[in-house]
Amino acid sequence: MNILVEGGYVVSVDGNRRVIRDGAVVVEEDRIVDIGKADELKNKYPRYEVLNAKKKIIMPGLIDAHLHQTQMLARGLADDVDLITWIYKRILPYEAVMDDHDVYLSALLCSMEAIKTGTTYAVDPGGYRMENVAKAMTEIGIRGLIAWASMDVDDPARPVPKELKTSTDEAVKRNEELLKRCQGMGGGRITVWCGLRVEPNASAELIRKINDLAVKHGVGVEMHNAVSKEQMEWVLKRTGKTTVEYLDSLGVLGHHWLLIHMGWITDKEVHLLKEKDVKIAHVPGASMKGAYGSIAFGKFPELLSNGVTVCLGCDSCAANNSLDMFRAMYLAATAHKEVRYDPDLVLPEEALEMATIQGAKALGQESMVGSIEKGKKADLIIINPNNSNWVPNHDFALIPNIVYSGEGRDVETSIIDGKIVMENRKMQTIDELKVLEESQKASERILDRLAAKFGLKLEPRWHFI
Repeated sequence: MNILVEGGYVVSVDGNRRVIRDGAVVVEEDRIVDIGKADELKNKYPRYEVLNAKKKIIMPGLIDAHLHQTQMLARGLADDVDLITWIYKRILPYEAVMDDHDVYLSALLCSMEAIKTGTTYAVDPGGYRMENVAKAMTEIGIRGLIAWASMDVDDPARPVPKELKTSTDEAVKRNEELLKRCQGMGGGRITVWCGLRVEPNASAELIRKINDLAVKHGVGVEMHNAVSKEQMEWVLKRTGKTTVEYLDSLGVLGHHWLLIHMGWITDKEVHLLKEKDVKIAHVPGASMKGAYGSIAFGKFPELLSNGVTVCLGCDSCAANNSLDMFRAMYLAATAHKEVRYDPDLVLPEEALEMATIQGAKALGQESMVGSIEKGKKADLIIINPNNSNWVPNHDFALIPNIVYSGEGRDVETSIIDGKIVMENRKMQTIDELKVLEESQKASERILDRLAAKFGLKLEPRWHFI
């Protein structure tokens, strides 16, 4: 389709950070071909279909740099527990009992919530049966990055279900199979990287081999890292090094690494991350819900001031329970101020960059997505600010209002790869009601399997009659 998206404000996030009043964006097929004043572009492209966004905001689609597609059916399964319990007694057993259809439904539901709250690019750090995630993302129309979450060791305190643990060579094989099978699916919308789950379950040999595989295929590596004090201390006790220093000692860190959470690092590691051009995914919502410590003890203001590429993610509905990137931007722009007692520590403009162009840079795709510029992919969202949570609105408050006042439900229309996948809050590519109904049933079957296989049965704290 050739579309002229006519709006009130075009928030470009381009190199000059232009915001165009009474602006418009011209889309041909999957690309942005022009951006400017609406009156001028309507005269220049008179036969293009007009998508009316007057008095609204057109901006780049949000990039969720950390989103577990396979955990969507685990909403509520791991609330109010410590991280070790969350991983090893709730989520890994849950993933172990899923079948192909469960994973497919989980990804459909996850991508649907993401799209309906403004995310056009979802970066999955890895799970299992991931070809089903690629299938779901292809069908629903989202842009996505996936990986296979490698684990080859465990210990009694951190047990991995036998269904998920592999040998070192088998983990490498699974990563390579996913690369060969799913890279470029969805007309190029699906990207595959290599994945490592978390430090205690990845041997030094596996870390090196996964990095070698990524370099061989010219892709990145995703890994949860320095998530909590306990995980950081585990690495220090066994290696004698802090987390980032340990990875660096293995000779793997570089511009192609995306480390996730990173709440427990030192000042020395901040400079090491800058030196190695490692990218960081900040996940404030999951940290605050799970008490990981990334706000109270994290070095994110220091990472930002030192020029490290920091992007934003929601994690999962089992960790954060919300996939709303507007909430993530709000937390990134406010939580650190409270802890440091500094009201302008992280500006809303920085938070918006973290959810757009910085996310694109973290993926090495800043020439393709992350801003509204000629030649880039047409990944756009239209926001309606004509609601009580926005008014009054002024030029000086527009970007702050996006971050401080906006909500995912304010997103009316989402365009991904030049295709309208949601219009006026209605999904155009799937049957929403059917996905909701089937996902509820699948989650109930999973709970039955968890009770039978792992003895996990949860009860409400309040009395239901």
